[in-house]
Order: sequence, then C-alpha cells, then structure tokens
Amino acid sequence: MLRLAILLTATVAAAACTKKNDAPTTSPDLAPPPADTPPAEPTPEPEPVKDQRTLQTEQCEAGNGEMCTSVGVMWEQGKEGPADPVKAREFYGKGCTAGFDLACSYFASVLDKGVGGAADAAKARELWGAQCEKGRLEDCMSAAISHEAAGAKEDKAKARGLYAKACTSGNQTACTAEARLMMLGEGGPKDQKKARAMFQAACDAGDATGCFNLALAMEKGVGGKKDKAGGAAARTKACAAGYQPACAK
Repeated sequence: MLRLAILLTATVAAAACTKKNDAPTTSPDLAPPPADTPPAEPTPEPEPVKDQRTLQTEQCEAGNGEMCTSVGVMWEQGKEGPADPVKAREFYGKGCTAGFDLACSYFASVLDKGVGGAADAAKARELWGAQCEKGRLEDCMSAAISHEAAGAKEDKAKARGLYAKACTSGNQTACTAEARLMMLGEGGPKDQKKARAMFQAACDAGDATGCFNLALAMEKGVGGKKDKAGGAAARTKACAAGYQPACAK
C-alpha cells in the first residue's frame, strides 16, 4: 500500500510539472507589434530662428514697402549683419516702387549723394519734388537745395518756389534761403526790403543763418538803413548759435 501511494504521488507531481511547463513563456504585454504596424516617424528638426533682416526681407519681397525701407536702413547702418550701401540703395528703391513715401525720400538722398552707385541728382530732385507735392515739406527743402545747386536759371526759380513752400511749415532755414534769393533777385523779382524783414523774422525765431544774413544787410545798408550796432548784435547771435562764418572778424 505504501508503495502504491508513493507511485500515485509521483504521478500527480509529474502531471503538475507537465502542465506548468506547457504554459506560455512570453507575457502578452511584451508581445511584438503586429507586422502591419507602421514604424514611428522621426521627430522633425526645429526650424532655424530667422533674424529681423531675413524676416523683413521676405515681407519686402512680398510687396511691403515699409519693410523694404527698414531693411534698407539695416543694410546702410550695418544692423543685424554687415553694412552694404549698394544693398541699401536697392531696398530703398524697392520700397519707393512699392509706394512707401519715406523710402522715396531715402532713395532720393542716396541718389543725390551717389551712395551705393552713381550719383543722379536729377532723379533725386524728381523724387523729392513728387514727395513735396504730397505735402512732405522736408522734401521740398531737399529739392530746393538740389535745384539751387544745379545753378540754371530755371532751377533757381524752382528752388525759390520750393523754399517758399517749405517756409510755410515754419522751417526758418527755408525762409532765410528764400529771402537770400529774393535779396539777390535770383529765381524771381528782387525785393530787398522784404528780404531783410524775412531775415529779421528768421533771426528772431532762432535761425543762425537768418541772423548772419541780417547782419550783412544791416552792415551794408541793404533793404533798409545802415545799422552797424544792429549788424554786430545779429552777427554775435549767429556766432553764439554755432554759425562759424559769423564768428570771423
């Protein structure tokens, strides 16, 4: 009986071991993915950060004249990259073509000075004149100076008219320039009395060149009586305001 019991126990144990060994050895949680599952896509590299010069250039190329002007300033002043007057001139031109008025003013300035390319004073005068007609009185002054420098009779007439227009904005330097041409009878009729009065008004408003021209008129008795004391006072005022020609004795 004891031998039979031992045999039965061994048989049961063997059966138990057989069932245990038949169990799966791989956990369902660790099973490999099905064959038709696509592989995970790699994480894309982040886009490089663009500086303002690059971003604004893209906006300029899309037709934004203000951005063209801003990029032109960056090229001219060497902001966010090297300076390049040729590029500056190019972008000012693009901004002007796109209809941004300030770009036209800047473009005229580099054309007049020959920055970034050959000088073209005639084109500069044309651009400044167009801006003057739109009411940009500072451009009236620039156009007037350029016309006077050109020297032809018709240029002097244009210069005088443009100085007069800029003078209406309170630009006392423009008023003095108009009065000077009036005193000389260039670009229009001569009126020395009115010119001297304009010099006086400009000087009273703090324009150093107005004071100097007033001093000359008083010292020589042009447009009114000779007044050496008044001339000396006007000359001193001009010198004190930083106009060096008035300081010479």
